[in-house]
Amino acid sequence: MKTVDILADWEEPESIKLWGNEVSPPPTMPWIDYINYYVHPDVVSVVGRLLIPAFTEHEGGVFLRDHFTLSGYSRWKSKLSTMSEVEKIINHQHVYDLFSINEKISEQSFNCVANVMCDALKISLSCSFPDKKFHVYTSNLDIDYGPVVGFYSDNQ
Repeated sequence: MKTVDILADWEEPESIKLWGNEVSPPPTMPWIDYINYYVHPDVVSVVGRLLIPAFTEHEGGVFLRDHFTLSGYSRWKSKLSTMSEVEKIINHQHVYDLFSINEKISEQSFNCVANVMCDALKISLSCSFPDKKFHVYTSNLDIDYGPVVGFYSDNQ
């Protein structure tokens, strides 16, 4: 038997495990039961679009469609020296900006979101542009505002 998991960094969030321990009887896969109890199908649909985005190709660059504008592109192109630098600026997402929840959320949860977004972005880019190579990354440096996910073309 062989298991293949393209979301190798995925972990069941601690809060979901705790929830599963409080349910009677405890489910064998709390994350599935949690979806069944609390997640609306529309949420799955919009999260699907977040994880599998549409892209815009322009002047040899690849951009997240929902982050791309001609004016923004032109502004960054005039300030930066390579297409990869322009892509890196336009194609990044701060994970904190996706959530405006008042409850306390663990850093582990935000990092898990970043890892899932990164893995899904790799898959989306390889399916959409099989002949191109990309650097897909997560970052969580002190200079960042929480976890960041982004990509740029490997123009070598």
